[in-house]
Amino acid sequence: MDIVLHAFEGVFTVSLMVLAGYYLGSHHWFSEESLNLISKLITKICLPLYMIVNLTETLTHDTVIQMSSGLPVAVSSMIICFIIGQLAVRVAKIPKGRRGVLAAVFFVTNTILIGLPLSTELFGTKCIPFVLVYYMANTVVFWVVAAHIIAVDGTENVPPLFSVQTLKHIVNPPLAGFAIGFTLVMLELHLPHPLLVSFKYMGNMTTPLAMLFIGAVVSNADWSKIHFDRQILLALFGRFVVCPLGIILMAPVIGIPPLMTQVFTIQAAMPAPSVLPVLAKNYGADYEYAATLTVVTTVLAVVVMPFICGLFLNLFAA
Repeated sequence: MDIVLHAFEGVFTVSLMVLAGYYLGSHHWFSEESLNLISKLITKICLPLYMIVNLTETLTHDTVIQMSSGLPVAVSSMIICFIIGQLAVRVAKIPKGRRGVLAAVFFVTNTILIGLPLSTELFGTKCIPFVLVYYMANTVVFWVVAAHIIAVDGTENVPPLFSVQTLKHIVNPPLAGFAIGFTLVMLELHLPHPLLVSFKYMGNMTTPLAMLFIGAVVSNADWSKIHFDRQILLALFGRFVVCPLGIILMAPVIGIPPLMTQVFTIQAAMPAPSVLPVLAKNYGADYEYAATLTVVTTVLAVVVMPFICGLFLNLFAA
C-alpha cells in the first residue's frame, strides 16, 4: 500500500510540472521554434550532463558489474513484446501505414523524458543506474528494430537493418553521456569539483524542462481528431499491459534485484516515444496516427501509473 501512495505522490509531483507546461502552452508562451529549442537543450545538453553526474556519484566499479545483469531481462522482454505486437497487428488487420507504428508501441517506450523523472520521484536517485540500463536497451532496440519495421511498412527510404544511418541514431548525446559516465566509473576517475558542480546545475534542469515540454506539447494536440477506436485501444493495451508484463515474465527467469525489476516495470509502462511521429513521417507511414498514440499514451500514463504500481510493483517489493 505504501508504494501505491508513494506512486500517487510521485505522479502528482510530476503532474504539477506538466500542468504548468500545459497552462503556458495553452496561453501561447511556446512557439514551434521554442519547443524545438527546449527539446534540443534537454537531449543534447542537460540530459547527457545529468547522466555523467549521476553515474559518477551513484555507481562504483562493482555495482556496474552487478547492474549489467539487467540487460538480458530488458532485451528479452522487448523481443517477446515485439513478437506479440507483430501478431496483434496481423490478427486485428491493421491497415498498411499503421502496422509498424502500432507494433512499435508494444515494445519501445519514452524512457528518458518521462521515465527518468517519474522513477526518481518514486525510488530516489538510487534507481538511476537501472533506468540507464533500460534506456540503453530501449535505444538500441528502437533504432535497430522499431525504425526498420516502420520504414518497411511505410515503404519509403527503407534503411538497412545494420547500417551507418542506424548507428548514427543509436549513438546520440544521451547515450554518449552514459558512455562517458560509465567510462569514468570503470576507470575510477572523478570530475574536477568546478566541472562537477556546473554539470550538476545544468543537469538538474532536465526534469522541469522535460515536464514543461510535455505539457506544452499536449496543449497543442487537437483532441477533436482523437477517437478511442479499436486501433487506439489495442495500442493502449500493448503499451500499458503487454510491455510491463514482459518484464514480469522475464525478471524471475533471469533473476535480478527487486528494485531493478520495479524500475524496469515502470520504464516498460511509459508512453510511446516522442520521436515516433517524426520517424513515421520520414518513412512514409501514418504520422498523424503516430502523433495521436504519442499524445494519448503520454496523457494516460499519468493516470494509469499509480494503478500499475499497485498491480505490479508490490509483487517485487524488496
